[in-house]
Amino acid sequence: MKKIPLFILILLILILPCYSDELADDYFDMAENYLTAGETSKALEYLNYVLIIDSKYSKAIEMKNRILPLATNDDLSRTKMTLDKQKQLSNLSIIDIPKSVIYQPVNTSEYYNRQGKQYYLSQDYDNAIKNFFMAVSEDNKNYIAYNNLGMTYMVKNNLTAAEKYFKKSASVSKTYIQPYINLALLYKQKGDNDKYLSYLKKALKVNPEDYRTHYLIGDYYTSKDDYPEAIPYYIKSVNLNSNFAPSQLALAISYFKTDKYEKSIDTLKNYIILNPTSDFAYSMFAKNYYLLGDYQNAKNCMKKAVKLNPTTIYRLELAKIEYNTSDYQNALFNLEIVEPEYPYADVYNYMGLCNLAMRRYELAILNFNKAIVADSRRPIYYYNLSQCYKELDDKLKYVQYLNIALQVTPISPLDYIDLSCIYYNTGKYNLAIKILENGIEMNPNNKTLYLALMNLYERLNDNAGYNSMKIKIEKRFNTNA
Repeated sequence: MKKIPLFILILLILILPCYSDELADDYFDMAENYLTAGETSKALEYLNYVLIIDSKYSKAIEMKNRILPLATNDDLSRTKMTLDKQKQLSNLSIIDIPKSVIYQPVNTSEYYNRQGKQYYLSQDYDNAIKNFFMAVSEDNKNYIAYNNLGMTYMVKNNLTAAEKYFKKSASVSKTYIQPYINLALLYKQKGDNDKYLSYLKKALKVNPEDYRTHYLIGDYYTSKDDYPEAIPYYIKSVNLNSNFAPSQLALAISYFKTDKYEKSIDTLKNYIILNPTSDFAYSMFAKNYYLLGDYQNAKNCMKKAVKLNPTTIYRLELAKIEYNTSDYQNALFNLEIVEPEYPYADVYNYMGLCNLAMRRYELAILNFNKAIVADSRRPIYYYNLSQCYKELDDKLKYVQYLNIALQVTPISPLDYIDLSCIYYNTGKYNLAIKILENGIEMNPNNKTLYLALMNLYERLNDNAGYNSMKIKIEKRFNTNA
């Protein structure tokens, strides 16, 4: 089996349905090879391709569930991975063959073009090239065959030859969009983002109604985390082809990333019609509803995600929603399922919080200590431990762990927020403000820190501080605070 570079096929399920089983098996083999070599991220990339081709490929689902917890312990990891998958889709292209089934005699340009396609699909790229060359020899105006030559050289990683034949195809036909798209993807492969965007815009001039091009331009901007700029292109792609699921999902994620949660939900409703068994879509529903304060819908959607795909990540996310809605018993039930496969500090912390809320102090102390052993850099774990001793009226240990929490140097934006909450809870309001100001200074583009400080001013009835932060947020992030 020959290795296929990541940038060669787009929309396999639409373009090559009759070859999907074989391609899925090949990609799964590649994922296994990468996993054996210890390259988890590569393995996940190829598993994503398998599931694009066949969403019910059981071995791929099982392997992905097994290795996903090893890749990250971030509860937004599924969002990130799907964004990554969207970017990977943009690295793929099309082998283009006319759809006519009319018999073509031997020795015609079209005959050799079709023969080249068959060799291409069987990964015999040398014979594919020979036949595509025969096609353009018989008809030097066969722009489709030139494009296919470029595609085959692209697969063989001969980008110089690929570029030559894509440009030849474009020069022969001024109305054929595919070589412009392929040139854009070729330059992306080379790391030339300026030419990548330039050729996508050229493709748009050739056909302003091509939904793929709008989608890819949107993808260009999301790859730079510029979601506001991406949104209009995704909207256009959706309007041109509402059945093209990747644009629907990309648009929903972009709305989520720009705090437009209602719009994200509306777009996900359209996406779920196209993919009614998408566990990821339900997990996105849950995040949107939770941030809107609709906890019951958030819980219901996350339960659907777990039912469709009972991964440890989803169970952890469900447990967090359950904890924050005071459903401690069910939260603990899910956390105890997660913990054997996912023994991370965050899991132990939430187990401790559930036990603390249920006044099971000894178990809570055990859990918080496990969290500290797993990650000693988080101030909140020491603070939570101190609260157990406070409830047990052990003043010595309460003060001991509270002081440790206040002496931990914050690393992440969340640490700054946690420390601010600790200062606030202990009546040190000026220090609560100061630690968030320090966090903003260290992380000037983190909107959550600005919102936390605005919320703190509101709690302190400091209208001047509140209004000042509101203006800063709206100006800096171009959004309603």
